[in-house]
Amino acid sequence: MDTIKGIRPGVEGRLERVVEGDLLTHHVGGKGTFATPAMIGLMEITSHRSVERLLPDGYTTVGYEVHVRHLAPTAPGRKIVVTSRLTEVKGNKLHFQVECREGDQLLGSGTHKRAIVPAAF
Repeated sequence: MDTIKGIRPGVEGRLERVVEGDLLTHHVGGKGTFATPAMIGLMEITSHRSVERLLPDGYTTVGYEVHVRHLAPTAPGRKIVVTSRLTEVKGNKLHFQVECREGDQLLGSGTHKRAIVPAAF
């Protein structure tokens, strides 16, 4: 079975969230700030969701590599936008460019790789 039929470079994903709850880290003091692991998690989710509808039944994607820089803090209550763009498909491997922004400010950017695999149920 061709597990990547229809999955081509250029596929984009977008996710908007308000920075609150489990997206915050509090060890920095005060009301906290947008946590780096939360930003990376949102980048992974955005990448997966961008191709999810194109996967054949019984398949999913799993992340296997992340290279991201967290460039600026974000306060609680602020709206962030995470985007992904599929840049390369190599067999069952998917390479994404990912970004996180608050308005025009770039908060984080980098690359993320996922693999198409049979879903384990």
